Amino acid sequence: MTDIVISTAAGHGGELIQSLCIGSGRFLRAVLVPFLSSSKPAVFQTRGRSFLDSFANQPAIDAPPLSYAVDTIQYNGATTTSDVEIYGAGTLGSSGGRQSLLTLASSMKSLEIIGLGVTEAGLASADTQCMRDLTELLYTIYKSPSIECSNPNGRICVVNTDNVPNNGNVIREHVLWNALHSYSGEDDDGGFQKFIEERVSFLNSMVDRITSSRPKSNGLVPLCEPLPAKALVLCDPGGDLPAWMSGSSDLQLMHGVKIRQSTNELDRDIALKLRVANGTHTAIAHAMALSSLANTESLSGDSSTAELLMKYLDDLFTGQILPGAICDGMSEEETNAVWKDWRQRLRHPHFGLSAFFITQNGAAKCGIRLGPTIASLLSRDADNEDHPLSVSMAFAVAAILSFFTPIKGNGFELPSGDSKRGVYVGMLDKTDIVTEDSEVVYADGLRFNLHRRWYEFRCDCSVSRTETLPEALSKCGTSQLESLINSYLLNSQGGNLQAYVGGLPSDAKEITLLDEFACAISVLYKRMMNGEAALTLVQEITSKQGLYANGFNTPCNKLLTE
Repeated sequence: MTDIVISTAAGHGGELIQSLCIGSGRFLRAVLVPFLSSSKPAVFQTRGRSFLDSFANQPAIDAPPLSYAVDTIQYNGATTTSDVEIYGAGTLGSSGGRQSLLTLASSMKSLEIIGLGVTEAGLASADTQCMRDLTELLYTIYKSPSIECSNPNGRICVVNTDNVPNNGNVIREHVLWNALHSYSGEDDDGGFQKFIEERVSFLNSMVDRITSSRPKSNGLVPLCEPLPAKALVLCDPGGDLPAWMSGSSDLQLMHGVKIRQSTNELDRDIALKLRVANGTHTAIAHAMALSSLANTESLSGDSSTAELLMKYLDDLFTGQILPGAICDGMSEEETNAVWKDWRQRLRHPHFGLSAFFITQNGAAKCGIRLGPTIASLLSRDADNEDHPLSVSMAFAVAAILSFFTPIKGNGFELPSGDSKRGVYVGMLDKTDIVTEDSEVVYADGLRFNLHRRWYEFRCDCSVSRTETLPEALSKCGTSQLESLINSYLLNSQGGNLQAYVGGLPSDAKEITLLDEFACAISVLYKRMMNGEAALTLVQEITSKQGLYANGFNTPCNKLLTE
């Protein structure tokens, strides 16, 4: 049983291959590998051999080149399939497979790109198998003087396809640590470390394309949404990427790739993704889940519910997220472009995501995704007569808190012993939606039953030394609610706003604004806890009646009289 397959189009022993990918994840195969087609890529699965074995039955395997399928579900529902060409496939799941990679590397004439398709766990430390494999590969290249690099500065570029912050810097630190501690005996003069520092460029990156797998394909065929405008963003301040890659805007556009020349540019891309795409996702998911709208496909079409929820998101974006981004130096044009791209993706009628799945870790995501906008607006408009935060933001936080409020009794309590695994049960709103009486597992063993109006969730956000957020919410009285919400907003595991008010005197305007925001959230949260459905609240606010004269753009302080 072979541990590697090399196309004859790759030359003798694979000598014409110019890019190597460690990892065969769906995103890497759907986005990065097609972009690398000019450099004749080879792909190595980190564990197992299912990807390698998929080529065993491929017709004319010796004919150039090898190929695998990628499916894309278009907005009209049609599925298009593209064949992605590669020039080698292997596995690192065996000692023979790892040796095959090193042998291939020794045979190559030139190497431009090393793609790294590993998740956060693979980058957790220098001692992970992936980091050890990458270091060993680089050492083999270092010891093979015949391998050249045709990149502009002669530096091999390492590209990661996971959204770990500063992923290139993290990988560089791990590889240098391994070089120092695992290869020092073989590298007494420090030549390997110098090679890493001077001949290898570890690029920071951002990725963004929702990717699943074709049914019954055993995960081998990526199933994707249409290519977003920023599927892959690479930061190349040193100009180290191959000229054919960095110099062709048409090629970048075709593959959804953006190449940035400065860290500040990449930071803006990441910030906009968090605030616009991730922020609106988090804001809408909890309200949808509470309303038994289990999939974001409910946002598509022209139904009254879809139009109502999209009107809410449009108001949240234009009234809060956009001005907050501009306040922090992001351009109005670019921020609007990100929303236009994401809004279309969010409304894909044939490629939705589970709303319940999106709610995972929602208490912390509120701070990560909505917190920056909240802090920006509070800082900008501390002296404004009207509150800078509107009802749209207060509703988003209130829906999150409502989702993470457990219900006991009336058939909603978990069987004995389940609470020990940190699982709580919440109650869904009453709706007219007709559903089957069945349990659905949405993530990590967590379930929901729309017919019986219950769902399970986890939340380890602590609001005190002894209580988690769900525990505190479940027994919080009306008089303590605003204080609890304030504590949540300041908590590093929650709203994450402690840096915004840290060190300010208690009578500072910013403190008052935050207190008023907590009060507005409590007004909406109490109505949800008293049995009013989230969708009913959205409808009332959108109608611009009573206190909500400006709809979701109504300033939060207008709710203080309720």
